[in-house]
Amino acid sequence: MVTRKMEKEVLDITNYSCPMTFLKTKEFIRKNLNAEKIILIRGKKDSRLLSNNLKKNFSIEIFEKGDDVFEIRLK
Repeated sequence: MVTRKMEKEVLDITNYSCPMTFLKTKEFIRKNLNAEKIILIRGKKDSRLLSNNLKKNFSIEIFEKGDDVFEIRLK
């Protein structure tokens, strides 16, 4: 039996705001289909908007990292 360790890819969009956060995330997901995906985003509003959109197609976890930065993990 062969087990493969899943790669982890991180997208840092802390310097962007909506709607650019959505566009960057969409492209990131498309390019990293076979990897664990982590998205770093700044601001409660942008975090909420992006996570609500992602919940439609993914199981997600959200962590507050401090300094108004949130980590969204896609499963």
